[in-house]
Amino acid sequence: MTPEEKFKFDLEGYLLIKNVLSPGEVAALNEVADRVFPRNFDEEGEGFKGRKGLRRTSKVSAWSSETQALIDHPNAVPYLIALLGSKFRIDHDYCIFMQDCPNGGRLHGGPGGHGGSQRKYLFINGEMLNGLTVLTYFLSDAKVGDGGFACVPGSHKTNCREHLPDDVIRFERIPDYVVQPEVEAGDALIFTEALVHGTMPWTAEHERRTFLYKYTPGNLVHSLNYYDQDDYTDLTEQQKRVMAPPSSGGRPNVVEEA
Repeated sequence: MTPEEKFKFDLEGYLLIKNVLSPGEVAALNEVADRVFPRNFDEEGEGFKGRKGLRRTSKVSAWSSETQALIDHPNAVPYLIALLGSKFRIDHDYCIFMQDCPNGGRLHGGPGGHGGSQRKYLFINGEMLNGLTVLTYFLSDAKVGDGGFACVPGSHKTNCREHLPDDVIRFERIPDYVVQPEVEAGDALIFTEALVHGTMPWTAEHERRTFLYKYTPGNLVHSLNYYDQDDYTDLTEQQKRVMAPPSSGGRPNVVEEA
């Protein structure tokens, strides 16, 4: 993570990372999605009852070797270490697919509260301290105005979250401080859950496809549904370390020292 990238993440609460996945990886992941989670937008997505055009399902990391490889993708691990420390862990993962979707997900998040690991962002003695942190992999393009991920840059440090207007939260009005970053297939975006963020309605003709892998420091937890390594095939030792339950002592570094 370069000094400029650290500056941008501290300033805005998120960072767009270009070309994390190769075109071949994107194609392979889309093929897996077609096979394992075929398009059927007539069904209501998990956790999104009544939201036409949106599908979601959990534990996509167990779909295939390609989705399993996203747990500790080498282009993403340095960012996770920089933001969460050398003993970070994966907390949970899922996908969000959208097609002709007039309703997304409201703006939510923001710093503080009793969420503990979920909504923490601190900068102490030159070190960023994050709680639940999201790594989003994009398998399709999203131009400005298409919809999908949106946020309020800098809101991970706001003191006035309660003053955010309801019509903005519902995306009925989009003021200039709400941003929908333009992304391309293969990009990734990493953000802290302390950032005010949400999902805009999807208006593009093509399908939105995103995988969301969420991480915490090694001693923190958000989801109580810990990973069962028996659900996976040929896990590497590093992946086993990333997937281990939370612990406050004796946890090894994710990347072994040479």
